[in-house]
Amino acid sequence: DIVIYSASPEQHAHHVRSVIDELTRVNLMLNPNKCHFAQKTIYLLGFCIEANGKSRLDDRKVTNVQEWPEPTTGKQIQQFLGLVNYFRTYIPYFADLTAPLDTLRSHEGKLRHRWTSYHSHAFQRIKDALVHSTVLHAPKTDLPFHLATDASDVGIGAVLYQIG
Repeated sequence: DIVIYSASPEQHAHHVRSVIDELTRVNLMLNPNKCHFAQKTIYLLGFCIEANGKSRLDDRKVTNVQEWPEPTTGKQIQQFLGLVNYFRTYIPYFADLTAPLDTLRSHEGKLRHRWTSYHSHAFQRIKDALVHSTVLHAPKTDLPFHLATDASDVGIGAVLYQIG
């Protein structure tokens, strides 16, 4: 996939022409049926990115996670945690939410005597957190940045933010 961002329609026309010229120069072809030009919103790699700098999770990917069945083995927990980890920057307190499942991740075989309502609740809270995930914004280069950090027994975190 090739994504071209431009600040104005005029710049975009120039940028697109430059990319097409360069692709042609190295003998790469574009399929016009798969090209989308001058989009205000794009869906890329599980995210929805808007022209105003906002990004959020792609609802289609969130639906896949919502339909994930409750794990019955350590391997299934590992697969689920691997999937949701991809979206961790959009989920506040991700390490705290996943900690109960993380303790069972390396368990061999079935979880029938180890999986409790505590784990079921944690599993559902993770899925709910994806549905209500944070919308992120692109930074404004003309404003100062602030950094806040924190740590707990199960993780470390940092937030880079701007005021204004």
